[in-house]
Amino acid sequence: MRGCYADGMPKMNNDAAISACLVCGERPTIRAHLLPESFVREIFHKPKADEKHMIFHPETGRKQQSNTGRFERGILCAKCDGVLGRYEDLAFRLITRLRSITVGRKLGTQSFINAGTYPFRVAVVDEFVRFACGILWKYSSTPTDEPSHIEIGECQALFENICWHGAAIPEGVDVFIERDLFSFAAFTDPSQVYYYCSPSIGRRGHRTSHDLAWFSIGGFTIYVKLNQPGLSDFAPKKCWMRGRKACHFNVAIRSIEVNSSMHESIGMTRDDLARLNKGIHAKYRSSQLP
Repeated sequence: MRGCYADGMPKMNNDAAISACLVCGERPTIRAHLLPESFVREIFHKPKADEKHMIFHPETGRKQQSNTGRFERGILCAKCDGVLGRYEDLAFRLITRLRSITVGRKLGTQSFINAGTYPFRVAVVDEFVRFACGILWKYSSTPTDEPSHIEIGECQALFENICWHGAAIPEGVDVFIERDLFSFAAFTDPSQVYYYCSPSIGRRGHRTSHDLAWFSIGGFTIYVKLNQPGLSDFAPKKCWMRGRKACHFNVAIRSIEVNSSMHESIGMTRDDLARLNKGIHAKYRSSQLP
């Protein structure tokens, strides 16, 4: 699992300006955010709207400063990035709405969780599935030496067809979302967002184990089935979203473990964050900020 306040820093490349888009072949490519900037910026809490944050790679211990998250040159042109942007905007609005649904309560440092499934509706069937596939495609398209690069095999071409060429979503690709209870339990205000995590891949399930990818944004973890036959029992059947307008998200205590390493990541970056934001904090303490 990759933990971070955001996810990485831009890789500067002198050839990026003339690189061809990996989808349509047009030039030039742009600085495409791997996770939408809207999901990154929501971790900046008022009054610190220009707050800096840190990226932490647990595998290497590398730390980096960031303002708007990780972006990559040389993978998408503006037009193709805009196609994903429509899915990403809908996903941001959906996740923001779902985070307002009460799944428990907090008394001081104690959390009381109401586990189960929670209903919601989407306006357009499979838009969120296409959003999740687009995120994984971008991370799989980064250079292989990047810390956040993932390998998804045949799914890279499949997800490209799903996101940009209108391909039907096959039975083997599906998505469910689960409330991130580590975020809920670890912080004072569950309605706020304090971090996100870039994609990881592994096998998940009980009687039916499947290859899944997952990443955390907006207080939720999004799981994607990587073109695996059959329905995974890692989530309740009603939570899988493919082909549905009437959907459910899952709330389970197990989700605390998914992002539990964030506790260490936050500790490793605490001093760096204080140094980067000392000017903002000073203004806040002196009432220069509301």
